[in-house]
Amino acid sequence: MDIIKTVFEWISIIGGGIAGVFAIVLTIAKFLGKNFIDEWFDRRNRKYQARLDKELAGYKSELDTKLEVLKISYGNVFSERINVFKEACIRMQKIDSYCNILAAYQNYDCKDNVDYEKSCSSDCHKGCIVNYSKVVFEMRDYLVDTDNWFMSNEFFFSLDQFEDILNVCLEFLTLLNEAIDVVRDLSLSEKERAIKCFDIFAEFKMDKYRVARERLIETFRRTLNVPLLS
Repeated sequence: MDIIKTVFEWISIIGGGIAGVFAIVLTIAKFLGKNFIDEWFDRRNRKYQARLDKELAGYKSELDTKLEVLKISYGNVFSERINVFKEACIRMQKIDSYCNILAAYQNYDCKDNVDYEKSCSSDCHKGCIVNYSKVVFEMRDYLVDTDNWFMSNEFFFSLDQFEDILNVCLEFLTLLNEAIDVVRDLSLSEKERAIKCFDIFAEFKMDKYRVARERLIETFRRTLNVPLLS
């Protein structure tokens, strides 16, 4: 190997032509033998391969580290999205419960005989018909909070989902504003305000809400890879 290096250095010094270089290399090959030349090239290849292996190992280590960071980041985003879906379902269900309570008042046998001007006793349950106006205002506050919550978590939902949810919130807020106007209408008696408010919720159609809720639950199931209900 040292002999060949010395010869090439000598060639570069004397400035030999390409033909001369080939002739000298051919002479050396004949003199030293094929095995020696092959061993010299093998050594160079092994040295070059070792350097490549070291560089590739470094790149692989760097890629593995980045991949692990991506996995952790994706896992965090996935977990956060699941939590958002859970909270969305809880909020949709609570809105449904509010509507059911207010719509059910119309079917109470006592609705025509209740003295709505009297306060309900402290031990009475929250859904007592006398407390209907409190439920209306409580639902309105919850809808406003829910609308703001969905706005702050918009990027976790598809555009179609987000549009469905906003339309539902808008419908409920419109409904509640109508009910609140009735509750505040002093030209009506307490009983008239109550009965009219009950009618508003009993006649309200929940179609858009149910569609939006079903789509949300379907997406939740797909995200969790849970089989959809047939």
